[in-house]
Amino acid sequence: MEGKNNLAERSSSPAELPAKSLLELTQVLANAVSADFLCLFAKTIAQITGASEVLVAPLPSRAKPAKTLAYWTQQQVLDARLSPVTGELASLIAQHASLRIDDFATAYPGYRLPASLASEPLHTFCSVRLDNEHGQPISYIAASYSQGTPEQFAGLCQPFIARLLAEFEQHSLNQDMRLSAVAFETNEGLLVTDTELTIVRVNQAFNRITGYRQDEVLGRKLSELLPGIELAGVRGASGEQRYHAEVKRERKNGQTYLQQETLTAVTNSESQVTHYVLCLQDVSARKESEQKIQHLAYYDELTGLPNRRKLREELMRCFELAREQDSVGALLFIDLDHFKNINDSLGHAAGDWLLQQVSSRLQNLIRQGDVLARLGGDEFVLLLGELGHSPPQAEQQANMVAKRLIKTVSRPYSLDGQELHIGASVGITLYPGKQQQADDLLKQADTAMYQAKSAGRRTAVFFEQGMQRRADKRLKLHNALRSALVNDEFLLYFQPQHMVSNGELVGAEALVRWQREGQGLVSPTEFIPVAEESDLIIDIGMWVLEQSCKSIETWRELDLELPELSVNISAKQFHHPDFVDRLEELLWRYKVDTSMLNLEITEAVIHGHAEDTIQKMEQLKALGLRFSIDDFGAGYSSLSYLKRLPVDELKIDRSFIRDIPRDRRDMAIVEAVLAMARHLGFTVTAEGVETPQQLAFLKQQGCTFYQGYLSSKAIPADAMERYIRRFQRKFA
Repeated sequence: MEGKNNLAERSSSPAELPAKSLLELTQVLANAVSADFLCLFAKTIAQITGASEVLVAPLPSRAKPAKTLAYWTQQQVLDARLSPVTGELASLIAQHASLRIDDFATAYPGYRLPASLASEPLHTFCSVRLDNEHGQPISYIAASYSQGTPEQFAGLCQPFIARLLAEFEQHSLNQDMRLSAVAFETNEGLLVTDTELTIVRVNQAFNRITGYRQDEVLGRKLSELLPGIELAGVRGASGEQRYHAEVKRERKNGQTYLQQETLTAVTNSESQVTHYVLCLQDVSARKESEQKIQHLAYYDELTGLPNRRKLREELMRCFELAREQDSVGALLFIDLDHFKNINDSLGHAAGDWLLQQVSSRLQNLIRQGDVLARLGGDEFVLLLGELGHSPPQAEQQANMVAKRLIKTVSRPYSLDGQELHIGASVGITLYPGKQQQADDLLKQADTAMYQAKSAGRRTAVFFEQGMQRRADKRLKLHNALRSALVNDEFLLYFQPQHMVSNGELVGAEALVRWQREGQGLVSPTEFIPVAEESDLIIDIGMWVLEQSCKSIETWRELDLELPELSVNISAKQFHHPDFVDRLEELLWRYKVDTSMLNLEITEAVIHGHAEDTIQKMEQLKALGLRFSIDDFGAGYSSLSYLKRLPVDELKIDRSFIRDIPRDRRDMAIVEAVLAMARHLGFTVTAEGVETPQQLAFLKQQGCTFYQGYLSSKAIPADAMERYIRRFQRKFA
């Protein structure tokens, strides 16, 4: 078989055309309107020549099939569909003005006809190419034959080449116009002017944005409607320079908004400006959103005050300004007292409301130029600039502001018919100091605020270098405590408890000790307060509970009898959601007789959680556990709660025992506590008994139990075993 290209060249000349066929085609097309011409042409060519299909289509680009403009097959004109002409066949058509390929089915087996014609092999394919005014191939007419007279095809097409080309170009123009119309009606406002800037067209988006109808703006000058637009430097659409601006504009109804405007010149083939197109967008919502995001980045959402990030910027600015002007400023770190109690009991909505009220009160106190910020939670910072050139003068002014601030915050807040009470603790640091950096201020004021809390709250404390050293030591201690849990550095000691009347051993108090690696024992008074500042006290407390249960199990296996073991429970540990479940699990695991375990709680457990405390105590009492109120009288003793609490024992704090018999007031207090306990049915244990005189006084007043150095200091587990055995033999 000859090559395909040879076939094409040999078949490229049209055969002699019968006049009748040409006359028939001319008569059919004589009155054809533009919209129907291509389809009618394809249909008539097929009918005259007996073609299986006739199609008109643009030449495909990059081997991608093009959609037909007219397609006739199976005695009907089909809507636009993908042309079956692709690849090598499309290339041949583009190379030849007129093309005919015989034995077509063999040469192009992949060519696909509609399914109903697929059984009829195609023997001939013909095409005529259409070129534009520059001689570039742009489209073609093609026909394929299973039978009929393909030799007439090229001859019938030739007289109509000009009309076919015109119709093809008109179709392309219509399509471009449709695309332009769609593009013109975008969400962006479009306004077209002539070279004199007279408005000639606007789209619907323009009407929606500005409120002006098309008939209200056509014929008006652009400067009348949108003044201030500059033509200088505006070039054609292909140029790189345009007028671009964001301008505050006014709608027809008088409402102002922010508009983004871009003016571009439209040029013709000779690079002459024919029109100007103004693209405009209402960017008010976007700008508002951007401003909101910016505000959230630098301001607290709840109170509207500057946040930590904004405060840092202001702090750096004020710090440098103070250095330049040789002036003194102050930073006040404010922490609300007892805010957590209100937030926990009344809910976060009440807490948020209270923070807003505090913010409002504080803002009314400050001078113009001062910076009030919220760091988060219940922490605020007040930055005072230009308090003079003398540190004593600045200290005096800062102290006055702090006192006024505390007084203002401490006034009652009325919410839903009830009064809420909070206070404020304030830490103050002056700036700029020697070797002080802006980043040090918050840390220093925070340290001073912690000291204000320790000093009893509702007070202000100025930062001193010694505070920082203590704070650094506390931080190191906290980190070491965390490691101590992992490294098993804690030890359990026991302080025996005895009957006041006859000295019989009735129990012991479990006490935690810390054997720090490479050092001696760390005093509980040093590390327990640090642990209580964080959740470490919960983990340490559970360790003590488990070791206590283990000790009870060990003593049982050694036939050592200790009637009761007391274990201290911190407020955080007691109120932890899993406390009861974890305690029950320990009791079951070590088979502890619950009557042997006494839980010591302080009055701090009750504050702010009275009902929860009572409910949880009753739940544990039902298991057989006993309760003692530790350090009774040393804190805020509420007798109304005391009568409701299911406790068994009061423990008199050592501070009331220490000066007996020298201090008659201590003796009177102890006597009163013992009398009250007797009437309420509580037993009493006196702590810190160190002298026979103290023991004699307690015996005289009817105290039940005691513990202290008079009988024994706190001792380790092995010594406690020997101690129990000795008293078992003594009181056998």
